[in-house]
Amino acid sequence: MKKVLILFFAIFIIFIAISFILYLFGSSEYSKYKSSIERFLISQKTFDYVTLSKHNKNLFNQMRYGKIISNSFNFPVSISIKNGEEKTLELDIPEEGNYYIIASIRSLNPVTTNGSLEVSINNSEDNSKIYQVFLDTFLYYDFSQKLYDRYGNEITPEQFMPNQETLSFFKDAKRISSKPLIFNLKYGNNTIKIKNLKQDIYISNLYFVKVDKIENIQSYSEYLKSFNKPDNSANSIPIAIEAERIFGKSDFLVSIINTQTSDVTPYEPLKRKINVIDQNTYKQSGQEVHWYVDIQTPGLYKIAFRYQQSLNRGVPVFRRIYVDGEVPFKEFDNYAFEYTGYKWVDKVLLDSKGNPYFVYLDKGPHLITLEVTTGLFEQTIVYLQDTIKKLQRIGLDLRKLVGNNLDPNRTWDIQKYLPNVLSDLQEISKNLRKEYNRIISIVGEKGVPYVSDMIVSAELIDKIIEKPERLPFFIDEISEGSSSIAQRLSELSMRLKEQPMGIDKMFVFQGDLKNYIKPVNSFLVAAYEEIYKLWLSLFNKNEAYSVYEKVDPRSLKVWINRPVQYVETLQYLIDTDFTRKTGINVVLSIMPNEQKLILASSAGNTPDVAMSISNWIPFELAIRNALYPISNFPDFYEFVSKNINMETLLPMVIDDKIYGITETQNFYVLFYRKDIMNILGIPIPDTWDDVKKILPELQRRGMNFFIPMAEQTTKYFNTTAPFFFQNNARLYTEDGLKTAINEENSVKAFELMTELFSIYGIPEQVASFYNSFRYGRIPIGIGDFGLYVTLSNAADEIYGLWAIAPSPGVKTPDGKVLRYQVAGDRADVIFANSDKKEKAWLFLKWWLSKETQIKFARALVNRYGPTYLWNTSNIQAFKELDFFSEEEKKVILEQWRWIREVQRHPGGYMTEREISNIWNRVVIEGYPLRSSIDRSVITINRELERKLTEFGYIVNGKPVKTYKMYTNIDEFLVKNLGEAANEYLENQRLLWGGTYEK
Repeated sequence: MKKVLILFFAIFIIFIAISFILYLFGSSEYSKYKSSIERFLISQKTFDYVTLSKHNKNLFNQMRYGKIISNSFNFPVSISIKNGEEKTLELDIPEEGNYYIIASIRSLNPVTTNGSLEVSINNSEDNSKIYQVFLDTFLYYDFSQKLYDRYGNEITPEQFMPNQETLSFFKDAKRISSKPLIFNLKYGNNTIKIKNLKQDIYISNLYFVKVDKIENIQSYSEYLKSFNKPDNSANSIPIAIEAERIFGKSDFLVSIINTQTSDVTPYEPLKRKINVIDQNTYKQSGQEVHWYVDIQTPGLYKIAFRYQQSLNRGVPVFRRIYVDGEVPFKEFDNYAFEYTGYKWVDKVLLDSKGNPYFVYLDKGPHLITLEVTTGLFEQTIVYLQDTIKKLQRIGLDLRKLVGNNLDPNRTWDIQKYLPNVLSDLQEISKNLRKEYNRIISIVGEKGVPYVSDMIVSAELIDKIIEKPERLPFFIDEISEGSSSIAQRLSELSMRLKEQPMGIDKMFVFQGDLKNYIKPVNSFLVAAYEEIYKLWLSLFNKNEAYSVYEKVDPRSLKVWINRPVQYVETLQYLIDTDFTRKTGINVVLSIMPNEQKLILASSAGNTPDVAMSISNWIPFELAIRNALYPISNFPDFYEFVSKNINMETLLPMVIDDKIYGITETQNFYVLFYRKDIMNILGIPIPDTWDDVKKILPELQRRGMNFFIPMAEQTTKYFNTTAPFFFQNNARLYTEDGLKTAINEENSVKAFELMTELFSIYGIPEQVASFYNSFRYGRIPIGIGDFGLYVTLSNAADEIYGLWAIAPSPGVKTPDGKVLRYQVAGDRADVIFANSDKKEKAWLFLKWWLSKETQIKFARALVNRYGPTYLWNTSNIQAFKELDFFSEEEKKVILEQWRWIREVQRHPGGYMTEREISNIWNRVVIEGYPLRSSIDRSVITINRELERKLTEFGYIVNGKPVKTYKMYTNIDEFLVKNLGEAANEYLENQRLLWGGTYEK
């Protein structure tokens, strides 16, 4: 045993010694490499937009577009177009031909998205002549001062839009084409209609540029003839720019971030530094990033980039390279950057023979721009999207032919009913192979795994058409299944559209790049880095944003139930805005589990404020005396009535107090496929009676309607309560002692929600409405905010083919349609044992104010992309956000007028469970409705009595105080505030534009 211990100790000493030696050598190696980079960077002073714009307000427009618009026809138009508004222009074009359009645009309010337009030419009703347009903007970061969080990590600076007009091409909103949209205009008078789909804008000028004036780009050999031969022996100090220190960019979504690796600079193992352009956000066709370069010695220069492309395995990504707004030669029009894996590589721009390209730069400032393009994949993407539409149409034709019930023993003379279907499938298979071979011939065998879905799909089609008489049995394989051909090609199309590329540095130099940057021994540097991280993990116990972190007791302690991206963004806003204004320090900590708040309260270990908790948790805390009633603050009702839908507060009501405030809210609206509903000639339903009328038409084609309760085994209140509210039913008696689900209106609600399934055939179980909606199996149904975000960002094959409408409801005798849906999502609370309640309320008012909610919503999208949409509960803030088109915003606001929430009850979980059980007994097991309700009423009432006894409302079987139940928040206000309620109800009416419904 002694020998074993000695041996173990010796091995441990050897390990420590080797680690120490590797650490020293690695540290030295990295220091030399870092020094060479720093010397390299000193050669170019960092310029930024703020500094340069002081001398020339139109610098960007001149450098990026000056040469282009000098060869254009200019039409001053001077029009303001609000969101959702359409303007018509009559322009006299001097020459017939194909044109690019450049607009001089200024946003009329702060925005978080690029402009979006719908443009039609000469009053055409042809959809092919109606163009979906997105507009570039110009944004810059304020690098004048670096910002850090409380752990010393660098924070992404704010991005700004200059208060001036910016020039922008009209670009394809589908982000497929690598060129701006081409408009065919006739000689003389042309009518151009411009409909604004998002932000309010002002257009002062339109420039029309002949396509051939931009597209006739000289070759590299022709370009070089204009200059002297390059001198490769030059050894001047090169220019190096940290890529994240951009001069500007064209898209809010392009982000600069931290990458924790020594392959890039600046880098520290312990602290995060902003050091690269994020490849996850710099990938959509049309996005541009600009760098400002100041040349001291004119001459021919090489250009290089340190970049990473780790997402598109085996295939290159493409960029168009501009120098002062022009592509200098054809070879820069779609330049390929190869796949790098997880390495960062230095890429000198080379020709096909490995020789460097030279670009002439005279003395003075220059703008170098990289624009994302789809390159050689553009043709493939267009073909794939056309093919997907054909496959979906074939699937729809087959559904129309055979309906929903397929006889497994039947065969079909398919040529008789669909004479072109086999030839269409054969043609698709042939073209898929042809397109696959074209790509592989360019990118090589390494690209096979990336585009193999084309060959797989072609083989599936060949197998399917071997048995044409059974073609209808392959609908799932063709267009509707999760692994269908249409789905495979759709996902491939989306992958090919994305051209991700992260950039660490740009170099402009003469001579050999290797002469300036010291080669690195990657093994030694990696060893140094990992040993350093191991040391930090053993001795540095601070975990960022931990609830166990020790903080200054004078600070406001806030626990938040959100991922770190949300917390970092909010902490930045707090430090730069709230703390500066009030002097109150706020420390955010990420909550590991919101349901443990009750245990934390019992242990006396609660924060001052908890944020972003589920809206049912405040009730569970308040009923146990853990929360301070926020409604006690004198200005509470005034604040909430002017900013949020007060109905969302009802789940946080106990007796005459409100214990939480709504932070975010959901919405349930009707989603429908415009293409399918138009083909079938089916109207969009307004009521449940309308739904019943369209169901036979859908079902005979093998389609159906979706209701959220079909996606859940247990039918929670968010899916069942709307049926009660739409039938003017209630769940409890006014004194809260018994359930009211056996009252007549409640029975009507049960009849509606069960008959839709048991009689009218709505599917009882749907694994994923999102997938069924994409494939066209269920082209219409009710969905929420999460579905909206997913469809907007991950359903490229149905881009522009779906829309939303208010949820169907129940029509009353006076003709009103009751569309009530629940909408509560997350809430914020103040704890009873906090000694900083006034500071906590001041913080919550700041946080939930219109201004802060707009800032936060925009910051999230700016930093992390469109999947981080913020569903704010502040109605005024939502009205000003530009994430949604005006039509969609109107639908959502209309649905939010019909919010109705379930007031919580100590025994409410049993009510929720038994309503679900009644549905299951009636729909699944076939029991009668009335007897099922009566059976559940007994169970519910027994549990309600038990819980009311537990919390002191019933003593010895007798009620000692009433558990107050309210039909809605209006009733709560009237009963508890008297005449003062009128002021707050009026505020709500004004919030909704005077059309508040209850």
